[in-house]
Amino acid sequence: MKKVLIVVFALLLALPAVSFAGSATSRWDLTIGGYVKVDVGYVNQAAVGPAGLEAYFPDRPNLNANQSAANSAGSFAMATGQTTLNFLVKGPDTWGAKTTAFIQGSFYGQTINGNNNLNNGSTVTGSGTGTRYGTFTLTHAYMDFTWATTKLTVGQNWQFWGFQPSYTFLGLYDLLMAGRGNTVPQIAVTQNFNKNFYGSFGIQEPYNMRDQYGGSASLGLAQATAYIGPATTNGAGQAVGAVLATPAGIAGATTAGNGARVTTIMPDFAAEFGYKSEACGRIGPNVMQFAVGGFWGQDTMVYIDPQDGKNRMSTSHVDRWGAAFKAFIPIIPEKNLNKAGAFSVSGSIWTGQNLANWFLGARNVDSLIPYDANPGLGVRWTVPVTTGGWGQLSYYITDKVYLNGLYAYNRNFTSELYNMEFPNQMRRWEQIIGNVIYDVNPAVRFGLEYTYASAGYNYYAVNTAQQPAGYTANSTGTLSSALGTQASNQTGRICFWYFF
Repeated sequence: MKKVLIVVFALLLALPAVSFAGSATSRWDLTIGGYVKVDVGYVNQAAVGPAGLEAYFPDRPNLNANQSAANSAGSFAMATGQTTLNFLVKGPDTWGAKTTAFIQGSFYGQTINGNNNLNNGSTVTGSGTGTRYGTFTLTHAYMDFTWATTKLTVGQNWQFWGFQPSYTFLGLYDLLMAGRGNTVPQIAVTQNFNKNFYGSFGIQEPYNMRDQYGGSASLGLAQATAYIGPATTNGAGQAVGAVLATPAGIAGATTAGNGARVTTIMPDFAAEFGYKSEACGRIGPNVMQFAVGGFWGQDTMVYIDPQDGKNRMSTSHVDRWGAAFKAFIPIIPEKNLNKAGAFSVSGSIWTGQNLANWFLGARNVDSLIPYDANPGLGVRWTVPVTTGGWGQLSYYITDKVYLNGLYAYNRNFTSELYNMEFPNQMRRWEQIIGNVIYDVNPAVRFGLEYTYASAGYNYYAVNTAQQPAGYTANSTGTLSSALGTQASNQTGRICFWYFF
C-alpha cells in the first residue's frame, strides 16, 4: 500500500512538469538551434572582468615611471558568454507571402558605457561587457513576409545598409568600431528589381539598443564639465596638466536635471541599393556583391541656452547620418561545392556624422557637444565626423580549413576644443586580425586568432589614482601621473564551438 501511495504522489508531482513541457512546442514548425562557444586566451594588458579578452580598446600607459596597473601585467581569461540560442518558426502563408519568425540571443550581457553618457570617454566604468557578462541578451527578434520578389521585415535584425556578413573573426568586439553592423528594431522592405539588382528601404530605431541600457529615451548628458589644458610648468619647474574650467558658453549641468540631454522625435530613414551576381561563382553562401547605402535622422538637443538668463530649457535639432559602400568578390570561387583553393576579398567603407550611439556608444566614436563660439550668437554644436571601414582576405587551404586576414580602421575628425574637453575619447583606432578556422564537421569548429589593436587618444589625461585610461574623471595632477596619447594591446585566443 505504501508503494502505491508513493507512486500516486510522484505522478501528482509530475503533472505540473508534464503540463509545462507541453508549452515548449509550437503551433507551427519550430526549430531550435544555436551553439556553445568557449574562448580561451591571453591579452597583454590587465583587462577587466570575466570577459577580459573582449577589451576592445587598448589602455594607454602613463607618461613617466609611475605606471598604471593596466600596463604592468597581462591577463589570462576563459569565457563562454558568446554561447547562443535561436528559434526559427515557419508559419502559415499571410497575404500571399511565406511567413517566418526568428529569435536569437547570447549570454554576453549588456555593455556598461558610462550610464549611456554620449560622451562617455571620461565616464567609462569598465571595458568589455561590464558586470552583466553571462546574462542573456536579445540580438534578433523579427518576422519576415516573403513574396516572389519582395520581402517585408518587422523587428530587430541586422541593419540592412552597409552590413556585409562575410567577415570571420573570433572576438566578441572584433571590428566593433569599424562598422561591422548592429542589430536594431526596424521596418524594412527589400525589393528585387530583377535577377541582379535590389533595393532596401525602411525605418529603424535611431540608437543601438542591443548592447546598452535603454534606447533613445535615456541617452544621458550631451557633454562633460571640464577639460585638461596644455602641459605647463610650475614654479619648481615640474610639468603639470591643469584642469581648466568649463569653457565659456558650454551648457553645463550645474543643477541636477538641467544638463544638456539628447533624444529623438523620429526614426532613422535608411536605404540601400545593390547588385548581386553568380557570374563569378560563389564561396559558401556569398556571391559577388556591390552595394551603397546609408541613413539619416536627427538628434533633438534639450539644453539651457547660456544666452538665456531665465534658466529655461531650449531645443534644437542636429542631423545624424551615415553612408557606406560594401563589396564581396570571389576571386577564386568554390568548385562543385568544395571550397578548397577558394579566395575572396570583402569589406566595407563608411563615413558619417554624430555616430556615437550607433557604434555601441563606443569610446572612440565621438558625439556632439554644445558650445557658444561667439557671445550673442546662441548655442552652436560641434558635430564630429567619423570615417572608417574594414577589409578581409580569405583563403581556403582545404574545404574545411581556411585563413582570414582583416584590417579595421576608424578616425574621428573633431575640433581642438572637443579634443581637450574629452581627452579620453579616441581619435584613431586600428585593428589587425589573423585567424585560422577548422570546421571539423557540421557540429564542431576550432579556431585560433591573433589581434593587434592600437589607438590614438584626443589628449593627455591626468590619472592620479593610477587606474587604466578612462576609468577616472578629470582631476588636477602632475604629468608624472598623466596618460599618454598612444596605446596598443595584443590578444591571442583559442575558440571551440559546438553547433546544434
